[in-house]
Amino acid sequence: MKETYFLSKTNDAGEEIRLPIGVIHGASPGERITVFGGQHGTEYAGIEAAMRLFRETDPADVTGTIVVSMATNEASLMNWVQFAPTTREISDMMLEAATGSQYIINCHGGEFTELMHPYVICRLIGNEEAETVAMRMARAFGVGIVSLSKYRGEPPPDPSGARPAWWLWPKKGLCDKLGIPEITPEVGQVGDRDDSIMYEGILNVLRELGFLAGKATEHPEPSIIGDRWWLTAEEEGIFFPVVDVNQDVSKGEYLGVVRDYFGEILQTVIAPEDAKVMNMNIGMPVKKAGFLIWLGQL
Repeated sequence: MKETYFLSKTNDAGEEIRLPIGVIHGASPGERITVFGGQHGTEYAGIEAAMRLFRETDPADVTGTIVVSMATNEASLMNWVQFAPTTREISDMMLEAATGSQYIINCHGGEFTELMHPYVICRLIGNEEAETVAMRMARAFGVGIVSLSKYRGEPPPDPSGARPAWWLWPKKGLCDKLGIPEITPEVGQVGDRDDSIMYEGILNVLRELGFLAGKATEHPEPSIIGDRWWLTAEEEGIFFPVVDVNQDVSKGEYLGVVRDYFGEILQTVIAPEDAKVMNMNIGMPVKKAGFLIWLGQL
């Protein structure tokens, strides 16, 4: 059986905030998993995969219950808003959608102006059993690269009000609140609607956990990202990169420049160490302290 409904809350401005939920009740009893797509509304691969998962999955093939949030930030999706914040109302509804589940898959990726090399964030919560399962899920997803992330409290106050890069100071996630395994696949880029990697990854995780019939495809142990560098703009300007995602770069290698409108070089961007380009901004404008390139050591 399939069930559909909207979770709904009203914000301080009196606006209704909705979260579309589809529930697949399997023919056989079992555990429960929640799959989120579209927490950022221009990360299309996850939204496409979540909708397709609900649309194409036959309850007769399911053991347990699969809860699917198909447009977790509806306003971001419908208004083409990049890097949209997760409001209190959305956070509360996400918690409601995940409560009662034993696992979470939260689908993300590159937004309109981001190139992204596929990888999976594995959330560490200080529970060895849950972390072992999360690593199993990350391996089963099958893209071969994993980034470990752990909430370590709130960062020291910054006079500008800015929060450090997510990998330096991760925010508390649903997994921390609920004490369950969670992975965040980062798949898709620049508005591409190809959901093939995301969709097949989700299906394989569901097989690995016993929600779907059939044997999960075995994948080799993934590479774990070590040191990371989040390169940002020193001044507002126009970014001219000369590298691409998945490119290996060497310490001291020239990665691009930030120029003003008249061609004056404001910043030369150099690789601080040997690393792989995992994620980068290909939008022309950059604000001061704005994101340029993210490098990971593998």
